[in-house]
Amino acid sequence: MEERSTPVGEFCADLQARWRASGRDLPGIARDIRISRTQLYAILNGEIKRPPDFDALVRPFALACGATDTELAEWRRRHDILVGVHEGLHRRRSHRPAGPNLLPATSGGFAGRPALLAALESATGPVVVVTGPPGVGKTALAVHWAHGQAEPYPDGRLYADLHGYARDSDGADPVADAVRGFLDALGVAARDVPADRAAQVARFRSLAAERRLLVVLDNARDADQVRPLLAGGPDVRTVVTSRNPLTTLVAEYAATPVAVGLPTHAEAVALLLSRLPGTADDQAAEDAVAACGRLPLAIALTAARVRQTGFPLASAAAELHRAGSRAHDALGAVFSWSYTAISPPAARLFRLLGLSAGPDIAAPAAAALAGTHDATAELDELIGAGLITEHLPGRYVLPELLRDYAAEQARAVDTGDQRRDALTRLLDYYTRRAHEADRVLNPIRPAIPLPVPPPEGSHRPDYRTALAWLESERSVLLATLRQARDDGLDRHAWQLGWALDTFLFEQHRWHDEGAAWAVALRAATASLDHAAAAHAHRFLGAVAGRLRHFTDAYAHMHESMQLCRAAGDRPGEAETEFVLSYVCFLQGDHDLALSHATRSLELWSSMADPSWTGRAANAVGLYHAFLGDAAAAAVFFERAAGHQHLAGDFANEAVSRDGLGQARHHLGEHAAAIEQYDLARDLARLLDEPVLDAQLADHAGDAFQALGDHATARELWKHAHKLLSNAGHPAANDVANKLAVPQPPSREDW
Repeated sequence: MEERSTPVGEFCADLQARWRASGRDLPGIARDIRISRTQLYAILNGEIKRPPDFDALVRPFALACGATDTELAEWRRRHDILVGVHEGLHRRRSHRPAGPNLLPATSGGFAGRPALLAALESATGPVVVVTGPPGVGKTALAVHWAHGQAEPYPDGRLYADLHGYARDSDGADPVADAVRGFLDALGVAARDVPADRAAQVARFRSLAAERRLLVVLDNARDADQVRPLLAGGPDVRTVVTSRNPLTTLVAEYAATPVAVGLPTHAEAVALLLSRLPGTADDQAAEDAVAACGRLPLAIALTAARVRQTGFPLASAAAELHRAGSRAHDALGAVFSWSYTAISPPAARLFRLLGLSAGPDIAAPAAAALAGTHDATAELDELIGAGLITEHLPGRYVLPELLRDYAAEQARAVDTGDQRRDALTRLLDYYTRRAHEADRVLNPIRPAIPLPVPPPEGSHRPDYRTALAWLESERSVLLATLRQARDDGLDRHAWQLGWALDTFLFEQHRWHDEGAAWAVALRAATASLDHAAAAHAHRFLGAVAGRLRHFTDAYAHMHESMQLCRAAGDRPGEAETEFVLSYVCFLQGDHDLALSHATRSLELWSSMADPSWTGRAANAVGLYHAFLGDAAAAAVFFERAAGHQHLAGDFANEAVSRDGLGQARHHLGEHAAAIEQYDLARDLARLLDEPVLDAQLADHAGDAFQALGDHATARELWKHAHKLLSNAGHPAANDVANKLAVPQPPSREDW
């Protein structure tokens, strides 16, 4: 009924009324105008988005219903008005920002499949299930069709690979990844993402209900994977691809099933020819397609082989015929020739790519895997051979069947030591890069020693670059973390988990954070590294606290304390007290938080560690501030800054002076507060920390505002906003809100 309220829907309703008045049966009219009864029924019920074509449908339909010349003229007039109204509405919609497009790039040509494309186009239900065996072209079909749907779905086209048939999914949650990716794409800020997964799903569904969205869920394992991602909005269409028929989903949601089989012989020939330059011998193309068993993946690789080698298509067809007549035989033969035809360096890289755990790999990581400075030539060669796809600029993916083949070749050709060395190089690269990025996001965090030196010519990234790298590599890093644990590379596992903590926390990816630390804990325990295990328990406790699972949080903190005391590890005990104070703070018990922070300060003071003593003193000051005692807070902030200055820990000194400035501000000592902010900003600029400088400038602006110097306050806020915006930091919005508030005149204007 809702569709009838649109101009197109009202026009279609009148067409239906004209049919009913004619007294004719619908199948007979459908035969007369050469359209399927299902499509005609959908049109008459207004289940279309655009006006039906006048000459192809409206005119013959009206004539079949007995329309006179006068009636035809009236239908023409109404249709012209409808088209004008529709185009006007379309132009109006086109002025609004385009919705997100998460669809992967298409590779190679797409040919044929008109019946399947028509089935996708004419499906009227909210869910379409595209099923078929591996390698038959389900994803290519769904993505090709989705790329042409920008107009019907102006609010966005979302895509997620659910990795339903991935080899190693232990610890991974592709559904959670998909929901979070959709929330990010729909503009939900990280700080507004709910911690609970069910709440995230509910938020996605509520956002989708208000939009005209297309959602493509690729490689679903079963209905359970899909259900949380189904949004119930009237203008949301979800297309699911799977090897399984997903009968339950079809039954529960009245989903439209679209079964993808092998293409027809003509379609397969068209697909092959679309991927070959110039002209090719038609008979050779037909022979090659027959030898490939019409399997699209085998056809694509055959075309790549011909392009790469320049051999005649007829010789490729003859070679395929010798391999056997079944599609499976053809696929194995094509894999083999594509692999044996490439250079030894490219073949070696291909084998090693089969060992990597992530859903894709970036060019620098591929070079690290191969042990070279640059793998561009090898990657380009693999693309030319059809063995990998550059699905995003600089990011490469192996289709699953090819990944399995590459891993088989690696096990057959490379020794166990060679494979382990390659994985170690890759893990060294990821761990080093993640650690460098973490140092940018959280410069006050105590670093961990890394045995791997930074690569030659490397330089410290800025905030935006560090954040972008972590965002692009998140799924890969989490998969690699699990791989490190499974392959016994325990040091990499816990150090990579450590390096991801700040990013996952700041992005409110707490479940990923907990999963990362759980892997780190298992790796540390397996390596009998009690200090690392205690460290992992501390962070698991913090993550559990953030998720408000306080029973688990305190259990982890207890384990950490027991490990430290059993080993006589006083620094570990002091750090556990420090993190325990944070867990208490998360629970809202500021008095208990202060007690544990004070105990941590006592322990660190007894060990004459000025850097950690400063951190603990800063925590004590912070909890005094939360308890409303700004004077006591100021004493500890000043003590913290003194210790950190002695230790040369200038980043934390800047933070402590920021706290001291805010304590002075609350005491009404605004000039003293500004003095502390100035000292801290000097340190931030010395360290080349623009985000820290921006935060301090923001606070200094507050102090000048309190003094009545509104002009200086605005200058500082503008400076802070510029730095934060340049860095892509979310706090830029908070400063922008201050700048948006009209300011009273400064004292100089009185």
